[in-house]
Amino acid sequence: MVAQPYQQPEFLQQLEQVEALLAGPEVEKISEGADAVYRVRLNYQGQTLDVAVKRFARQSLLKDWYDHAITSKAERSFVAADYLLAHGVATPQPVAFLDCWQGKRLVESYYLSVFQPADSFREHLSDVLWNVRDNDAIMPLLETLAPAVRAMHDAGFAHQDMGNQNILMPKNADGTLAQPQFIDLNRGRVYPSVTNRQRAFDISRLMLPGEYLKFFLFIYCHHQDVPPELARWERRYRRRFARHQRTRRWRHPLRSLKQWLTGQVPKHQRFYPPLRDLWVWDEKSAQAMIVLSKAEKNRVRSKTHTLSMFWRTLCAAPAVYRRYTQLMRQSFSQPVELDGRIGVALHPHLDYIPAELELLDELGNPPVLLRFCHHESEQLWDGTIDLINQLHSRGVSIMVAFVQDRQALLEPDSWRALLEKVIPQIADKVDDIEIGHAINRVKWGLWRARDYVALLEPALALQARFPGIRLTGPACIDFEYAYVVSALQVLPAQAQLAALSHHLYVDRRGHPENPQGRFSTLEKCALLRAIAQWSPRTEDRVIVSEVNWPVKGTSVWSPVGAGYESPEGRRNPPGVDEDEYADYMLRYYTLALCSGHVDRVYWWRLSAHGYGLVDDRDNWRRRPAFTALGFLLRTLEGATFIARHEANDSVYLMEFARGNTRILMAWTTEDHCEYWPSFEHDQVLDSMGQVSERRQLSGSPLYLVRSGEV
Repeated sequence: MVAQPYQQPEFLQQLEQVEALLAGPEVEKISEGADAVYRVRLNYQGQTLDVAVKRFARQSLLKDWYDHAITSKAERSFVAADYLLAHGVATPQPVAFLDCWQGKRLVESYYLSVFQPADSFREHLSDVLWNVRDNDAIMPLLETLAPAVRAMHDAGFAHQDMGNQNILMPKNADGTLAQPQFIDLNRGRVYPSVTNRQRAFDISRLMLPGEYLKFFLFIYCHHQDVPPELARWERRYRRRFARHQRTRRWRHPLRSLKQWLTGQVPKHQRFYPPLRDLWVWDEKSAQAMIVLSKAEKNRVRSKTHTLSMFWRTLCAAPAVYRRYTQLMRQSFSQPVELDGRIGVALHPHLDYIPAELELLDELGNPPVLLRFCHHESEQLWDGTIDLINQLHSRGVSIMVAFVQDRQALLEPDSWRALLEKVIPQIADKVDDIEIGHAINRVKWGLWRARDYVALLEPALALQARFPGIRLTGPACIDFEYAYVVSALQVLPAQAQLAALSHHLYVDRRGHPENPQGRFSTLEKCALLRAIAQWSPRTEDRVIVSEVNWPVKGTSVWSPVGAGYESPEGRRNPPGVDEDEYADYMLRYYTLALCSGHVDRVYWWRLSAHGYGLVDDRDNWRRRPAFTALGFLLRTLEGATFIARHEANDSVYLMEFARGNTRILMAWTTEDHCEYWPSFEHDQVLDSMGQVSERRQLSGSPLYLVRSGEV
């Protein structure tokens, strides 16, 4: 059968010589395998027409009998393509199918379509996962592909062989993705309605990391919840296909033996990085993406590492607990000078620096933290070094953090090169240098505690050349202190950290006094300090080098909604509103520092739409937290924390002295509180520094001031 536009004598004569055409010198073979695909140039209406010719291999007699009773693969491909185009689903324009039968034996079979010069979804995804490693390059693929798959199914067509290689992703003239085109249609079937089970079978053939598969399903379902039946069948078919892949060597022993002898990677494994090496950056939330599902993580996680980590923690627990109980009794009992303890992180990208320096001036130039990310460019590193020089000339206290990706471990020379480029230029200008980032989160590229040692070793070598530098770590995140203990125990004997630095998030939805089990912010800080006192590998200092709350309603810019905002995320947005954000920030700083357990806290970040003190997507709008922090810094400049006054468990009364001035910072965790402190005062100021007539405590701290004005 030849499509109507091509039923011309000259064109038909070329098709009659298809075998000779495929043997021509200008023919390009574009697909290997039994069913090979060729690119052939044919004459059509006085011009050259590029045609893709799929030559189907000779089959068994049983398959020939089946095709004779039904239709050949070539004919099924032609009919399916014609059906899809008629229903608005893209596929390369069918030209013809050619079958040659001898009785019930199919001797030759070809399917011809207009050649589409486009990479497949497999090639696009492979390039992103190997080279680009950026979420902004993956999501457009999913947002283009998922609606196209949905449209195909809604049109009544089930592909039944929808691997990544069978979806072409052409581009428009401006470089954006055009409508995907489905190929290799011979297994497809037309149904009055494609069931969830049939849809699930198609989707299960897509190779996507677990979290991105979740995003795909949400988009496929019109950004709504995935029907349980569809999700259940998809998981079942995916597990079945995985078993099929694992048994390949037993089903094809000779081919597998040949691959083993030649060292050739099996075809189904060569296109994407191993699960352990997947690493994707998300610039909107400024963090690595969660790429793998929980099942995928468990599949490649080292059980030996997990057992050894908990064994080390168990051995350390008695000594740490003794220190912890002593520290808890000492909480809020010692004077704490507040100068230089309240810090904030900057975003040292070149287009941010002028605005952030102005904002920093407004805050009074508190201590700052700057990051060097391994995955970023040398241009950005140079810009950050220049910024450090500027800040140092202003007398600003500086801490830097070196953030790894998976390539830092796969290519250790490149990680060493980053440290050797930067540290010699900043060694005499910074207070502390944090090595590693969230090492207990596999999305950041580390799978065991000894990976942290690999990151630290080049820094230790530089410390021998620059004895003045103060290294901190192990920079774990959240209340997972078993990782902290384990990382400290595997450090080499010559390692001596100047402080235990940690990313201490408490409860991203609730207030900082919220307990996690028996541990609120206070208890977590005390336990962290106890670990620092227990370990011979670090000095008795604790730095919280990252903390924030996500701002509600910031979608994919929120650190807890990174990559894609799920249907549940839209119904129940994670995070807190801007007023709560300001209140929680003040309370966190106060609890952590005045407890006496933490030496310095850096807020992440000065400017960011999803979690910053300033909204960088809203004309650098100062959020309430920015004003509140500025007032806190001015109020506590030169001040000393004296004591926490006794009250009920939900009321916090923190007294500070600044010369002859006494300041009581007061708040409650209750929604309604009748308590009012008996502290003598001349004026009451709210968290923004404005005179307040309020005489009832709430979650927003008040400042009661005596003997002088702020």
